[in-house]
Amino acid sequence: MGQGADVGATLRGYRARFSIKQDALARALGVSQGQLSRWESGRERPGARNRDVIDALIHGRADPLLAGLIHYVRGARAPLALFDARLAIVAASPTLTGMGAPLARFGWLFDPDINPALDTLQKRFIAMSKSGKVLVLEVPFSHEALPWACYGRLTVSRIGSDITAIAEMVFTPDERQTVRQVSLRAAPGPAR
Repeated sequence: MGQGADVGATLRGYRARFSIKQDALARALGVSQGQLSRWESGRERPGARNRDVIDALIHGRADPLLAGLIHYVRGARAPLALFDARLAIVAASPTLTGMGAPLARFGWLFDPDINPALDTLQKRFIAMSKSGKVLVLEVPFSHEALPWACYGRLTVSRIGSDITAIAEMVFTPDERQTVRQVSLRAAPGPAR
């Protein structure tokens, strides 16, 4: 489903084709029934992260390796997220997605509609993923008027021609403001 597609009509058609109630589809997508209603009516459009979830639900995941990674990440106890080449979160572990968990609170950091710095970071990620296997991500942000930082250690892999990365994520207060700008760099190699 491209960005130009009528998401509302697609969702309504999917529900009608399979006789799915709006509240059941909303639960499957991880949103409220009211949010789904606003998308279907065209009053609002889903963000990039939600569009990916909608696309995966309606069209499925064709690649079994990607499906395996998604299953692994969603079942992990560690704070893991699976990113695609656009740095959109494809899947995340319950440690990151539960009520009050970091992505439930700070997931907007990875929404290009909300965080314009993500566009530059996406381009850098694609360029660096060609040569680096492990990357370090740092994103400063403010929460309740205090400085915070998101740290990620991304292990990059390719599934066919698609770039993915499994990342161990940490969201923490940064009182000393050690992270001042968004950065993505190669992880230091092992000491010799």
